[in-house]
Amino acid sequence: MIIPGIVISVLTFPGVAVYQLAHQICCRICKIPVYEVKYFQVKNPCGYVLHEATSNPWKNLLTSFGPFFINTILGMLITLPAYANVFGYNYIGGTLGICVTMSSWLLYWLGVSILMHAFPSTGDAKTLVESVLKNKEVGLFAKVVTAPFIGLIYLGAFGSMIWLDLLYGIGMSMLLPKLFPGLFRFLLF
Repeated sequence: MIIPGIVISVLTFPGVAVYQLAHQICCRICKIPVYEVKYFQVKNPCGYVLHEATSNPWKNLLTSFGPFFINTILGMLITLPAYANVFGYNYIGGTLGICVTMSSWLLYWLGVSILMHAFPSTGDAKTLVESVLKNKEVGLFAKVVTAPFIGLIYLGAFGSMIWLDLLYGIGMSMLLPKLFPGLFRFLLF
């Protein structure tokens, strides 16, 4: 079943907004001037950050991939407290009440929405191609480091057509409780 990307973006709008905010933060860290930010809109693109171009390949790489790490970490942390309730680990007598259950699902939706929008866009890939791979002033080492990242961006864009972004969101939401069950039990009690 093919659902238009705009519908997915509307249903997961917090992820779009957090991704754009993360992109803006990475520009600020790299001291790249930002001209305009649209955190969310109901048209294509659903969000964007217009910033000054830079010839520094490392700044380009950070501004393209920094939001991936920010969205991933933030989404995992947001879904962590909701994990037990969403996946049926009701630890207080088997019932938590409708308010706790609904807030857990809301929190889980928020975290998965953020995780789903962690992947850099093809626009980020095109920027990296132009500013790094095609730039004669950029050294070979930077080009060799950047090229696989560009491939990963396009792979992620292709994968989103077969719901890789949703699988990533759900999978990453389950990672912390599975890796650190002691921490998870500590948070529950």
